[in-house]
Amino acid sequence: MFAIALLFTLLSATPRQATIAPGAVDDYELTLRRGESAAVVVRQEGVDVVAELRGPGGALLDEVDGPTGRSGDEVVEVIAAEDGRYSLRVRPYDAKEPAGTYTIFLRDQRDAAATRRLLDDRAAARRRAAEWLRPGSAPLADGHSLDALASRARVVALGEATHGSRELGDARLTLTRRLVEQHGFRVITVEWSRDRVAALLRDPGTAAGTWMGRRTMRELVRWTREWNAAHPADPLRLIGVDAQDNADSRAVLRDFVAAAYGGDFTARWAAVEKEIAAADEQSAVFGDSNVDAGARQFLVELRGRLALDAPLLAPKYGEAFAAAQRAAETLAQFADYNAGAPAGRTRDWYMAANVLAAAKDGRTIYWAHDAHVAARGNATGARLRAALGCGYAPVAVTFGQGAFIAQLPNDPADRLQRSTLPPAPPESLESTLALLGDSPTLTTWPCGDARTAPPEWLRAPHAMHWVGGIWTPGSLPSAALRAFDVLHDFDGVVYLPEVTAEEIPGDWPLVPARKR
Repeated sequence: MFAIALLFTLLSATPRQATIAPGAVDDYELTLRRGESAAVVVRQEGVDVVAELRGPGGALLDEVDGPTGRSGDEVVEVIAAEDGRYSLRVRPYDAKEPAGTYTIFLRDQRDAAATRRLLDDRAAARRRAAEWLRPGSAPLADGHSLDALASRARVVALGEATHGSRELGDARLTLTRRLVEQHGFRVITVEWSRDRVAALLRDPGTAAGTWMGRRTMRELVRWTREWNAAHPADPLRLIGVDAQDNADSRAVLRDFVAAAYGGDFTARWAAVEKEIAAADEQSAVFGDSNVDAGARQFLVELRGRLALDAPLLAPKYGEAFAAAQRAAETLAQFADYNAGAPAGRTRDWYMAANVLAAAKDGRTIYWAHDAHVAARGNATGARLRAALGCGYAPVAVTFGQGAFIAQLPNDPADRLQRSTLPPAPPESLESTLALLGDSPTLTTWPCGDARTAPPEWLRAPHAMHWVGGIWTPGSLPSAALRAFDVLHDFDGVVYLPEVTAEEIPGDWPLVPARKR
């Protein structure tokens, strides 16, 4: 047996409540022999805490902070690789957290034999999960697993676990070509600037406004142009559904407001444009993109004025008026979600609205991060699932190990850097998908779980790779994992055993911090 001790008070299975203030830390210890294991629960009650686990030598082993906010459990599991004291530090998520309470208790304690049995049981559960998934799995190259899903979907979403891994983008290109060539999809929407995609379609040599997926986007634009040249009566539409990177919209609206309204209205627009431009510049580097309420209100009013004045202005200005309406919509969306829009109108809300608007013109593909395509929570995909039901089919794209690029957080030079992750841990979705084969695979399942009931392992959330646009090199591998309920968040998943990093663009700009 082993003992677990608090630095100040002994810890047992009896819950202990503690109050923690901003900037404070509480330290706990547990003594384990090699092969033993324990699970400690930290129950948050009004404060978002992080639990840091260190080994006997002081090395950081894990940092647990699930997407639970200020309530819910953080579960820290320790499987001892060596004899000694393992320390657990509980601290507030950041300096902005209020004082609050948490309850900590030892949920499980296991000797070495019980730990081996637990690990064997988990491995068997993963094997059962893989066998249940196997009938819907096939090599990515042949695409057959996509066909049943594509046959019933109005919108197919293709995700990515990072924004900076080469093979993730190539997998989406492969699936997109099959959806277009064999299933009649004719609209492709992407988590990219509406303005930038339009500019790339006009001139593929245009410098991209983001590093995320730049190479893949240029490949998609080139292929779209080739398709349209070869099929002039059956063209593809490629549309950006993001309101960021909106310099072209600002220019269109600037010219139209001056021509159609002039006077004081033009002066008001100039102040609003300055605010939007400053916010938009920061959005590219994950800076302060907040928009003041006055700018948001002006753009909402401008959209309304254009609608009311359409009978007079449309005949007079023709396409320039239509372009102004599109620009006003883009800028109003950007201002709305960056000004604390009410009723949950987030960036995901507007991307969902834009995908649905595009889908009126035909069967549609949607490219975005896995976090956006997931069919639950507040993601774009959740809005699309609510609107389309099983007519929305999200496919995650993930990997076992490998490299990516991402922006360094809080870096004055806005630098991008390459990072590498080791193989996914045993209890991850990737490790289970790896049991289906050692080459890239696509695995799908019926929407709504229409097949026989899945095994227990698949009925619970499990970790899957998730890396956003910002990453601190050297972070724990667990920081790149998020829990997904895969059968309900997605209708399929592409698994790539290993990925490589995209090239770091040589023209990525330095954007100084915003001064207010």
